[in-house]
Amino acid sequence: MKKNQFQLLAVLVIVAIFFTTGCNNETPAKDEVSTATMPAAVTNPNFSIAPIEYAELSEKAMDHLAKFEFDAWSDMLADDVVFSFPDGDVDTRTKVEGKAAVVGWWKNWHKTSCIQSMTINEYNHFPLDVTSQPKGGALKGIYDFAYFSNKMVYNGNSVSLRMNFITHFNADKKIDRYTTYYDRTLLVKAIGKNMLEKK
Repeated sequence: MKKNQFQLLAVLVIVAIFFTTGCNNETPAKDEVSTATMPAAVTNPNFSIAPIEYAELSEKAMDHLAKFEFDAWSDMLADDVVFSFPDGDVDTRTKVEGKAAVVGWWKNWHKTSCIQSMTINEYNHFPLDVTSQPKGGALKGIYDFAYFSNKMVYNGNSVSLRMNFITHFNADKKIDRYTTYYDRTLLVKAIGKNMLEKK
């Protein structure tokens, strides 16, 4: 066999081996991937996902508050509701306790803060059923962890804040806890006073 013929034969053998091996080792399509290679479902002993209904209830309540519909908002609150403001730690933050006191505080804020409007959008909700006792005195049960943008107008001055509200529901699907987190600096400046200042 001549040298050129031998080289041509060698190349053909290599090409044949390449295509044969390639066909035998094809990567399976995504829907053919073995379940043995898929990660197991993630679970957490402290909480599980709660129904989306609680996110909807939490947003409905916030929409009532944003429209200053205090009576409609009140209907969604438990008698023993506690509203915690973001001006301190677990033991030092301002808390208003009881439905009458909470609704009364917000009605007074509406009258005395010179607020003209609130527009809430860009909601993100994470409803969770907390099954292990949290630290810091928080309750077990169903929460909606939500953050959103709130554009407020005070005396013609616009203030936009990103806010975090954690809403807890009792067994009757009434809100019995609000725990809030946001920077109050711009609000105090826009209102001209600290609405949480003790008199």
